[in-house]
Amino acid sequence: MTRMPPLARLPMILLGLLTLGTIGGPFLMLLVVRGGPSAGWPPDRPVEWIVIAAVMISVVALFVACITIGLWYPWPHRDRGRAGR
Repeated sequence: MTRMPPLARLPMILLGLLTLGTIGGPFLMLLVVRGGPSAGWPPDRPVEWIVIAAVMISVVALFVACITIGLWYPWPHRDRGRAGR
């Protein structure tokens, strides 16, 4: 019986960060937007816009990284079983 190779950690870390960003990001944005003198929309402080942009950019970047990881991540033993092609 052959032993399966261990799973790579980077894809799991990226997926965990993406999950954290998609669940915690909206709560962080709400917390920051509610903290100013005007608790409604649109945000009136620059820090509110910076937090909103940072959350959105980080979630989109993590999403793209998770989708394209097969193209750029050096998988161990990737070419095994493809010699006949």
